[in-house]
Amino acid sequence: MAKILMPEYSKFNEKRPYSERVFDDDNCLIIHFYLKKGQKIPMHTSPSRVIVSVLEGKGKFFYKTEENYKELKAGETIIYEREESHGFQATEDMIVQAVIVPKPVRKIEIK
Repeated sequence: MAKILMPEYSKFNEKRPYSERVFDDDNCLIIHFYLKKGQKIPMHTSPSRVIVSVLEGKGKFFYKTEENYKELKAGETIIYEREESHGFQATEDMIVQAVIVPKPVRKIEIK
């Protein structure tokens, strides 16, 4: 059955980023992240490919180190390869969707 994924603006948290698994099956994991301006998801790695799309707002998307980044806005996507260190920071309130494929069998390591 089809499933519609829509961001919920009430999920923002003033103190820290909020994340929610919106889809989780044997093959794929989809997470929505809600970040207020200045909030950050620290550098981490994943054993899987991570496809990150900005649904609302804009931010810096780090790759390898925090000194290497691309600024993305709503409608733009960045693809991180397996084990590539990455993270992101909101430069304005931002909603991000991360599609992780294949679904990792080990926990993602946030540094």
